[in-house]
Amino acid sequence: MRLKSFLSKNKVFSLLTLLFSIWIVILLVLAVIGTRTIVFYDALGQIDVSVEYSSVLPWLRYIIEPFAIIAFILEYEFTWLLLFLIIYPILRVIYVFSRKRGKLQSKKYNQLKHVLNDIIYFAFKIFSITLVVILLIIIIGYLFQGFFFVSRYFMVPVQVGIHLCFILLGIKVGYTLLKLVHPRLNLNLAGKIERNDRRAKSKNTRITYNLKKELVYFAGILFLLLGSNVILLSIQFPPHRIVPTTPLEDDEFLFDFHVHTTFSDGWLTPEERVLWYIEHGISGAAFSDHDNIRGALVAREFVEKNGLDFTVWIAEEWTNHETDPEIHMNYFGLEEEIVPPESYTPGGPEVMNASELISYVKANGGFITVNHYHYDGFGTPYTLEQLRDWGVDGFEIINGGSYNKYIEIREFCINNSLICIAGSDIHTNEDLNTFTKLKLDDSSNKTLDNIFKNLKNNTHKTIAIQFYPKIVDFPGELTDLGFYVLEDFINYFLNIDTYQALSWIMWSSSIYLVFYLFYKKVKKADINRLINKIS
Repeated sequence: MRLKSFLSKNKVFSLLTLLFSIWIVILLVLAVIGTRTIVFYDALGQIDVSVEYSSVLPWLRYIIEPFAIIAFILEYEFTWLLLFLIIYPILRVIYVFSRKRGKLQSKKYNQLKHVLNDIIYFAFKIFSITLVVILLIIIIGYLFQGFFFVSRYFMVPVQVGIHLCFILLGIKVGYTLLKLVHPRLNLNLAGKIERNDRRAKSKNTRITYNLKKELVYFAGILFLLLGSNVILLSIQFPPHRIVPTTPLEDDEFLFDFHVHTTFSDGWLTPEERVLWYIEHGISGAAFSDHDNIRGALVAREFVEKNGLDFTVWIAEEWTNHETDPEIHMNYFGLEEEIVPPESYTPGGPEVMNASELISYVKANGGFITVNHYHYDGFGTPYTLEQLRDWGVDGFEIINGGSYNKYIEIREFCINNSLICIAGSDIHTNEDLNTFTKLKLDDSSNKTLDNIFKNLKNNTHKTIAIQFYPKIVDFPGELTDLGFYVLEDFINYFLNIDTYQALSWIMWSSSIYLVFYLFYKKVKKADINRLINKIS
């Protein structure tokens, strides 16, 4: 009865409670009827092999499932920003309109708004300063070493800077809460509040003040969302485990031939990436950062130092952005760095163009494949025949779980005795979406020579993993505007199992409970004491 009485007196909270109740009902229905279906497709054999594998989530993953999925769907392209640019002004207009209509005139709300404004202003300042510093570091590095510096080092200042911002923001929020609850401490915001009120009412400064305020709100919230995205991408969430239905024979292995670390544009360190693979059930991987082999060397050293049952092959993704469109190639087995002309720097690695690189790698006992080549039938920027004649060993026919756009390349490889290879090309902490099942003629020999000798036969399996079927498919125009986020979330929820749904129920209920307790605490708070605390 108390809750019912409380809700009847608080219409905004009642609306939130109604929405929360609907959300929980939906999750309960999904928990009852939901069956998680994962599709495993062999792009080389062009056959569904889902009966041969299962995707198993560990219990820890179920516990933190919502955070992992948010990170996996948002990814690192940040195109969801377009959706934010659409939604934020609409919500802001609704808020301002409600204020003018007198819908948000609570004295307690107006006081707490000053606290929230103070935190948003603080976030705006520290993120602005950090982004300027990061940009300066990248610009200075570019001026001295060109694109070579950017491709190798930009991730370091980004990760360090954003993590530092959140540490400072956490201290700020914690100290603010301490002042609010401590009997002897005050926030002392009276000076700021008075200056802001004076500017808001002055004819000379009212327009510029309101514009500045809106800019700070917008940028501060945007920075918080972007920063949260970065933090989520940097967490090593427990991944799914790929379990063959029939245990692998002693001469059968699961491999990946394309992945990135923080030594280029990846979000996990080489050490984290090794452990990530092991948790997946993968036996070995080629670490192929853009234009350098540092991540691969660190990963190999980590494996050897800790005696891990995992194989690291040294590779590099030679990346040329100057062609139209750009071309990426992985070379394996050469422990030296070679870069395209765009990454030339005095005293830096050897510079070669595409044909020179292929010839050099083959002449020195290495192997080279072409990555995610967007071939449209005419050759872009080189024909498939040119790349074949220059000596490439093969082409990716799966990249990042995608295979439909590489069907012509698969046929070309088969007709020309070239290797059909698969690479996850994963940069973030998401679940592995691509792997190769390879049977070795000598199970104890995992050298690249033996690996590529066995790959040459094209009797292996290149597996693409589809985590949820595309039941809801928005038009391309909407996905380009960032609505792919909503599309992916809807399709994800339509393909979850009972424990995933229960995880969402647990976290949703916890957030609602915290909000309810906070809201109730504020309603009971003495307005005069709150004013004294804040002012």
